[in-house]
Amino acid sequence: MLIGIEASRANRLKKTGVEWYAFHLIEELKKRPDAEAHSWLLYTNEPLSHGMEKGQNNWHERALKWPPKYLWTQIRLSIEMLRHKPEVLFVPAHVLPRFAPKRSVVTIHDVGFRRMPKLYPWLQRAYHEWATKDIAKHAARILTVSEFSKRELVELYGIPAEKIMVTYLGVEHHIYKPVSQDVIQPVLKTYQISAPYILCIGRLETKKNILTLIEGFNQYKEERGAENHLKLVLVGQPGSGYEKIEEAIALSPFQDQIILTGYISEADKVALLSGALAYVHPSWYEGFGLPPLEAMACETAVLSSTAGSLLEVLGEENALFFHPEDAEGLVKGLHMLTDDAELVGDLRRRGLAHASQFRWERTAAETFQALTAW
Repeated sequence: MLIGIEASRANRLKKTGVEWYAFHLIEELKKRPDAEAHSWLLYTNEPLSHGMEKGQNNWHERALKWPPKYLWTQIRLSIEMLRHKPEVLFVPAHVLPRFAPKRSVVTIHDVGFRRMPKLYPWLQRAYHEWATKDIAKHAARILTVSEFSKRELVELYGIPAEKIMVTYLGVEHHIYKPVSQDVIQPVLKTYQISAPYILCIGRLETKKNILTLIEGFNQYKEERGAENHLKLVLVGQPGSGYEKIEEAIALSPFQDQIILTGYISEADKVALLSGALAYVHPSWYEGFGLPPLEAMACETAVLSSTAGSLLEVLGEENALFFHPEDAEGLVKGLHMLTDDAELVGDLRRRGLAHASQFRWERTAAETFQALTAW
């Protein structure tokens, strides 16, 4: 059977959540012995690179040039579907090309744009709304990444539950693991960070609730006084609403203790996670929530919002939680982490054990089943 995969996101150099999901999933599918019984075709807008070009003889690529920046899947890949349809098409992101084969499988990661429309630009919101309804109508199967997201799809779009399959994400455990001070210290020096610090990783945008994190950090610092040296480190590229985040940092009395690193490598990310007092995940909405799970894999204590899937994915006993609107709750969590070394140690142990259960091999096995069992 010929199985096509939309691989343009997986092939990007600078990856965030959905891109990493697509990349790890494809790489794990390549390793499966039972995948050798099928032919696989990776559709991209540029030739495969960054390791993705490697694979068994039954893995092939088709680079489909498309000079415009947008709508590659909807237009260029759709043209390819008209000419040469695979027997099965898998799109690991929130869109289905026109003229897709009947056996099409799409991953919908979340529907935050419907639940919290104010956090999304209207054009982005309208696009995702159209794409979700189109997927609901035309995809043979839908994958999603948590039971929470499955319930959202059933409730908000009336998609039959039996059409939706939950495939939890994984952690790349050979990368995300505790590292020593010999590894941590040079990275801290590179970004001019000194301990202690708390860390938040992700695109710097409104929907990630960075403003509440800054507000809580300010309040914590005011309550602890001048002798407190805790820093806030924000890792990620600017996103929608970044100007408000810039303004909040500029107005903070502690702006010199808020550090922006920009996009960083996975190796540097692991070092910063391992050296942090805690990882803070304040998001307004999550379909899964991979960064706090990766923090747990690095044996780092986690302070997370209760939004969306986070309680389900992280487990109530493995992290501290606060409501995303509750800056006071965030501040309380920071005080607990600062003052209770025994609690921090317990969270680190629990989190590490919990994260070990999430593996990309399992995600790939479940996805393989969805793509091949017809």
